[in-house]
Amino acid sequence: MTGWPTGTLRDVAAPKGLVGGPFGSSLGGKDYVGHGVPVIRGGNLSTSSAFDASAFVYVTPEKAASLSHNQARPGDVVFTQRGTLGQVGIVPADHERYVISQSQMRLRVDPARADPRFVYYQFRSPAMVDAIRNSAITTGVPHINLGILGSLPIVIPPLAAQTAIADVLSALDDKIAGNERAARIARDLAAAEFDRVSAENERTCALGDVLDLVYGKALPAARRRPGDVPVYGSGGVSGTHDRPLVDGPGVIVGRKGTAGSVYWSPTAFYPIDTTYYVRLKDEKLGFPYAYLLLSRLKLDTMNQDSAVPGLNRAHALALPVRLPPVEAIAGFTERVRPLFALRDQLAEENDALSALRDYLLPRLLSGALIPVRKNGF
Repeated sequence: MTGWPTGTLRDVAAPKGLVGGPFGSSLGGKDYVGHGVPVIRGGNLSTSSAFDASAFVYVTPEKAASLSHNQARPGDVVFTQRGTLGQVGIVPADHERYVISQSQMRLRVDPARADPRFVYYQFRSPAMVDAIRNSAITTGVPHINLGILGSLPIVIPPLAAQTAIADVLSALDDKIAGNERAARIARDLAAAEFDRVSAENERTCALGDVLDLVYGKALPAARRRPGDVPVYGSGGVSGTHDRPLVDGPGVIVGRKGTAGSVYWSPTAFYPIDTTYYVRLKDEKLGFPYAYLLLSRLKLDTMNQDSAVPGLNRAHALALPVRLPPVEAIAGFTERVRPLFALRDQLAEENDALSALRDYLLPRLLSGALIPVRKNGF
């Protein structure tokens, strides 16, 4: 250990740097417009990943000006006040200013005392997430307030050390984000190719004529053994096991819970009983085409059960689909194969990068590992 000094979050805040969101009805759905000043809500934050700017809502500049006390700017750190406690994000430089919603709190650090990225990563650590949740007021919806947030204990290394540590962790997050962007481009190109080949559609049949939806098999967490086989539930990968139920590549469809969700697995996998997995009746269809076909059928709108959303297998297989000629599907499969391979490679790389980041995070924050530069910190 380094003997780094400790303090509280309030110790690294700039004057008036800790503020909450607007009170009561000062900001609501009626204020949201198509573009303008983005509003930071809980959906933009996470307990384990970078800031998500894909689901912004906006207010007019005039509305933002009326909420000047509740604004944020690039480099500020934003915390969830109620709901999913422990969520945190560092505000990106995409816009000059932002507004925080009612259920968020904003920290602006004193630049002479803290690197905001170091503070952000400290609050990404599992220990700090637990500390926030253990400090919550449990009356009604669990929540914290500015007093609780400001009094949370943190380590405060020398500023140069904070920056060096933040540089390491940011580099890993930047690489992960870059891979995710490349994977989205590959996905969009494959979807565009699907649309192009769909212009050649010439035959109509039921979905069940070309593929089947097979029930997954129960696998409670207590029965799972250590391994690297992904276990799929209706919400996606929910763990691992030592042996697969289905050879890969393959396609998984949510049956209960997140009904109608569609997932691609490049490797052998284990679909549990809240899912179906796809078995091709027509091998010439190919799994890449089947995956994109199912993704376009809006299966998530076919929920049949009122209590627990469910996808009725018979109704799904009866859906009419239009297909291009067999040779067109074969050509499509060859053209998108490199795109699917790239997505799979990037996902595997991101798993490794995330594991490295999560390994380094507590060790860097505690001082057990210290980045070394040629000129020291």
